[in-house]
Amino acid sequence: MKIILNRLYVSAKRSFKNPYVYFMAAILLILGIVSFVMPPKESTAYIPVAILNLDDSPRTKEAVEDLCDMTSIFHFYEVDNEAQMYSDIATGTANTGVIFPEDMMESSGSLRSLPDIEIVTTPSSTLPLMSSEEVFMKLFPHFAYYVMIDTIDRSDVDFPDGYEQELNRIMEEAMGSNTIYRLESLENADYDDIVTVEKLPIPVYKFAGFFIWMAALLGALSYLNDCDNKLYTRMSKGARVFMGLILPAVHVLPVLFVSLISFLIAQVEFSVGKIFLYGICVIVLAFVIATVFSLLPGQGKKSHALSAVLPTYLILSFLFGGVLINLSVYSPVLKAVSMLFPPYFF
Repeated sequence: MKIILNRLYVSAKRSFKNPYVYFMAAILLILGIVSFVMPPKESTAYIPVAILNLDDSPRTKEAVEDLCDMTSIFHFYEVDNEAQMYSDIATGTANTGVIFPEDMMESSGSLRSLPDIEIVTTPSSTLPLMSSEEVFMKLFPHFAYYVMIDTIDRSDVDFPDGYEQELNRIMEEAMGSNTIYRLESLENADYDDIVTVEKLPIPVYKFAGFFIWMAALLGALSYLNDCDNKLYTRMSKGARVFMGLILPAVHVLPVLFVSLISFLIAQVEFSVGKIFLYGICVIVLAFVIATVFSLLPGQGKKSHALSAVLPTYLILSFLFGGVLINLSVYSPVLKAVSMLFPPYFF
C-alpha cells in the first residue's frame, strides 16, 4: 500500500507539472471568456418567394406590386421568365415560386373559368401553404368584386340599375371594417423578418471533450513509461491495474474541473453527471489502450510505440470528433468512422 500511495503522489505531482495540462486548461478558460464577452449578433431570416407574372393586366400588376411591397416573413420579388424562377429555386435564391397565368384577371369574373395559379415548390420549401395564403390575401380584393358581380348576373334575382356601384361601396366598407372573412396582415406591426439574436457559436463543449480525451491518453502514455522503467514490478497485478487507471485519472481530473469552470463562464448548458461519466469512460478506454500497447511483442519501449501513433490519432480525434465540423452528418461512412473517437460522443 505504501508503494501505491507513493506512486500515486508522484503521478499526481507529475501530472500537475505537465505543460500540456496547463495548455489545455488555458485554452478552455480563454474559450469560455471569449464566449462570455462575445457580443450577441442579430441575424435576419426571411423566406424569399419568386413571382412570375404572365398577365399584363393593370390589376395583376397592382397585385404583384402589393405582394412585393408587403411586410411579411415572406419576401416576394418578381422574375422575368420561367427559367430564372426555376434557377432561383434550384440555387436556393427563392424558396417557392408563384406563376400568374395569362389572362388571369380577364377570367376572374367567373370562378369556373379562372386559370390555375401555379405554386412551384421543392421538398425543402418552407411553409409553401402560408405563402399561398399571402398571395390569396393580396388577390382577394381584386377578384372578389368581379366574382360577386358574375354570381349576381347568373342568378334569377332582379337588382335595380346601378347596383354595381353600390355593391362596390358596401364591399370596400366591409373589407375596411373587417366585417367579412379575410386574411389579416401585420403590415403595421414589427413583423418584417425572423430576427434572431445569438452569439457566435464557440465550441467550448466540444473542445472540452477533446481535451479530456487527450489528457486521458497522456495519462496512459505516462503509465506505459513507468512500465518501461519497471516501476511496478514489485506490485501485484491488481495494484498495476489500479495504477493504470489512476494515471489517466490524475491527468483527466484537472482538465475536467477546468472544463466545468469554462462552461459556467461561457454559460453553456451541461450535465455534471454526463461529464463525469464521459471522464470515467475515457479513463477506462485509455487504460485499455495502454494495456494493448504493453502486450505488443518486441523488446522496444512500449511508450515509444504509443508516442509514435498518438499525434496522428489525436489529429483524427479532433477532425472526426466534431470539434469544429460534425462530419458524421455527411455520410454513414463518416459517421461510422467518427464513432471510433470518444469526443464524438461528448
